[in-house]
Amino acid sequence: MDENEYDIALVGRRLYAALDAQDWSRLDGLVSPGLVVQVGSGSAMGLAQWRRNQEAFYRGFPDGRHVIEDILIDHERCVTRCRFTGTHSGSFVDLAPTGKTVSVGVIHIDRFDKGRLVEHYGQLDMHGLLQQLEAV
Repeated sequence: MDENEYDIALVGRRLYAALDAQDWSRLDGLVSPGLVVQVGSGSAMGLAQWRRNQEAFYRGFPDGRHVIEDILIDHERCVTRCRFTGTHSGSFVDLAPTGKTVSVGVIHIDRFDKGRLVEHYGQLDMHGLLQQLEAV
């Protein structure tokens, strides 16, 4: 493999492992400073806002983990179908901790360039998450 070739599935797994470990310095090495992110129907955001959102999410679910069920690779894109599991032991979207364990479906479409994430599109079953917290 030359410097422009890399195992996208491995880089994708490392990305979600760094997020789950809340290892922001390791994450910085896997993400482009020009990252473009779109989650659900929200507006596109950059790295700084995405990182703040991730930090807030993991404050609500500090033991949160991505359980990867499928990985599909197409050129520089990595699609992961996974479950996010965690315990609601911190504040999340103005909900006081419930102590409940959640498990929700997630699909990510990530594009990498030279081993760094440059685009991230995510779909999380937010309705299912809020139902499990009995917030809807």
